[in-house]
Amino acid sequence: MTSPATSFFRAVLHSYSMLFFSQHRGFAAVLLLVTFSHPAAGVAGLVGTGLAVAGARLAGFNKEWTDVGAYSFNSLLTGLALASFYAPGWALAGLVVVGAGLALLLSVALGGWLGGRGLPFLSLPFLLTVWLLLLGSGPLLHLAPGEGSVYWLNDVYAVGGPRLVGLAQWVGDWPWPPLLATYLRALGAVLFQDSAVAGLLVAGGLLWHSRIAFSLSVLAFLVAYGLHALASPAAGGLNEYNLGANYMVAAIAVGGVFVIPSAASYGWAVGSVPVTVVLLAGLTAALDKLGLPTLSLPYCATALLFLYVLLLRERPGAGLVLTPVQRYSPEHNLYAYATDRVRLAHQGAVALTLPFLGAWRCTQGYRDGGPTHLGDWGAALDFAIADADGRTYHGAGLSPSDFYAYNKPVLAPADGVVEEVVQHIEDNAIGEVNTAQNWGNTVVLRHAPGLYTQLSHLRAHSVPVKVGDYVRRGDIVGTCGNSGRSPEPHLHFQVQATPYVGSRTLACPLAYYVAEPAAESLASAHTATPRLAETLQKTTGASKGHPEKLLPSMTSEAIAPVAALTQPRQLRHFSVPTVGETVRPPAFNKMLSQALRFPPGYALEVRNADAPGQPAQRWEVFTDAYNLPYLRCEATGAVAYFGGDESVFYFTAYYGSEASWLYLLYQAAYRVPLVSLSGQHTTDEFPLTIVGNAALTWVQDVVAPFYRFVKPTFSLAAVPAEANDWADRAIRLHSRVVVAWCGRERATRAYSLLVRGSALTELRAERDGHVINLAISEAGA
Repeated sequence: MTSPATSFFRAVLHSYSMLFFSQHRGFAAVLLLVTFSHPAAGVAGLVGTGLAVAGARLAGFNKEWTDVGAYSFNSLLTGLALASFYAPGWALAGLVVVGAGLALLLSVALGGWLGGRGLPFLSLPFLLTVWLLLLGSGPLLHLAPGEGSVYWLNDVYAVGGPRLVGLAQWVGDWPWPPLLATYLRALGAVLFQDSAVAGLLVAGGLLWHSRIAFSLSVLAFLVAYGLHALASPAAGGLNEYNLGANYMVAAIAVGGVFVIPSAASYGWAVGSVPVTVVLLAGLTAALDKLGLPTLSLPYCATALLFLYVLLLRERPGAGLVLTPVQRYSPEHNLYAYATDRVRLAHQGAVALTLPFLGAWRCTQGYRDGGPTHLGDWGAALDFAIADADGRTYHGAGLSPSDFYAYNKPVLAPADGVVEEVVQHIEDNAIGEVNTAQNWGNTVVLRHAPGLYTQLSHLRAHSVPVKVGDYVRRGDIVGTCGNSGRSPEPHLHFQVQATPYVGSRTLACPLAYYVAEPAAESLASAHTATPRLAETLQKTTGASKGHPEKLLPSMTSEAIAPVAALTQPRQLRHFSVPTVGETVRPPAFNKMLSQALRFPPGYALEVRNADAPGQPAQRWEVFTDAYNLPYLRCEATGAVAYFGGDESVFYFTAYYGSEASWLYLLYQAAYRVPLVSLSGQHTTDEFPLTIVGNAALTWVQDVVAPFYRFVKPTFSLAAVPAEANDWADRAIRLHSRVVVAWCGRERATRAYSLLVRGSALTELRAERDGHVINLAISEAGA
């Protein structure tokens, strides 16, 4: 378990890295070291940071924000600035204490006000604090101005004596190229350090933390330097502090931290530079009249302006995406967004399931060429029951009752309210259609505002519900019939935005279902049921929901064949059935479902089976402020967020040390279908942060906003632990991490997770020949 002292120290370190929107502790240590190149400033900054962290904890402010340094980095800046402005002494010490407390209060207040509007408070608390103290400290305390920037070698001598002074002079006299020296001094100036050496350390730490942030700093520097050179060929008057704390930090903020990095965000960052130039000139002129320094106000104004206008867009563009979850790294933000927008796109959506029991074949899908699902009514599905030979009826097929689908129950696909019921239309004779009452008997259900489902061609007088009734998913709302434009019994299913029968369709995936790929072409399926194909060809002049439009007649060539597929049955998650597929509701594996059901308060105890004397780790389930569940490792503080539904369990994010055993479970059970399907092979996409090859990762990071060539994937196969053990006693989940790049593919990690007796019991992890065996049990059991 993390001790209070360790937790406090981490929060202090994070305050330093937060100056560059980071949580990288190595980078934070570098920045801490750099501040002590001016010892008085280093002490003042450290004291201010420690006081702010302690004050935030004692006052009970938001723990997460306190731990990441969000409430204390403004106090750090305040201490650094005051020690740069004034000479050391007791008066300065008192001012630092007051400034740290005031910056903390303003951070909390502005964080609540701007945070509620979706905006960061940046360094505004630091600005307000320093301005107030500068206005009041002169008359009250008569503080002497600081001389650290003038006699900086005295500070060096106080720290390390003559040898350190000699080293500092040797490094300081190094023949740096002028452009590079200006860039380095600009980075050092963010910490109020006027030294190329300090800037070199900051640049190295920034590159260590983020290749994207480093490239944005270089890009903003060059653009600002170029603009200044155009305005004044003698570029020597360019202020290094403004270059670093305003131009460069603003570009990093709007180009890679609060906006997902992309080619568009780099252009956005370049656009921030001239805006900062104008704001700097105007704000400096205004504040000079008050005798106050501009400091980082232009950066704050630019960043807030650029972010706020993005918030006001009616149609957010694909190139400029505001960071949905801040991970304090441009790369982590980008990789998580690129992965999650696909694999977690369904979160928050209403889970719609198949509206029937058993196996049905999809006879028409989304915009597959017809014969009737066209135009605004193209996002609809037709289902019928077919036998092994592809026939939808038995016997002669002359009566609706000869068809397998006829009179089968039709179910509510989700909880909702009955909005519309039509059930007085008689079934058609086989081969005939009723275009006057196109949709036939129909039930429309409302599941959410603007989300309705329509189930049509039901049997006459088979609907047991009425308008206004509340139904749950799986409740019977009718039986399959042959009414309306239906030459043979089948079920029409669509999602729509309005409650009217025949509304335009919406493309919407089904939450989960088992799909068996088509074993024959669609043409052969139509040959087995010629009345459906031929009759619909003759009646395309009366399109469903749009009878006034004449549609082109269907020919045999228009019925495109579907190639036979050889894959086994697969669980589909938030997907849409395609023509020819046979689909059915899944049969869930209760043992897997129970083993991966982690309610809040549930805890696991994990031990190294190969080293019984090694301390165990405790993983406990919590929920955050948004009611999202996560597992937390008590020993390391690492957390793994997870989610899922009845059909699948998956992890959504991991934060913390990769040395934690919890990281192994995160990879091993990244996505686990909760069904028993022989031969099923599950794949998913990992974020690029999973890649362990540092050189490969760094190369990818540099070009990631423009092109991603590294593709890490997850694969899993579930098999019985022993013969005949599948459904009753034990299941072993075999998974691995595969990294592909430039046509090469390499399995980097392999896992084996054993589920026995409805509980996780073992986890075996193998990487580069190293194997660890973990024994898992319920804590307290």
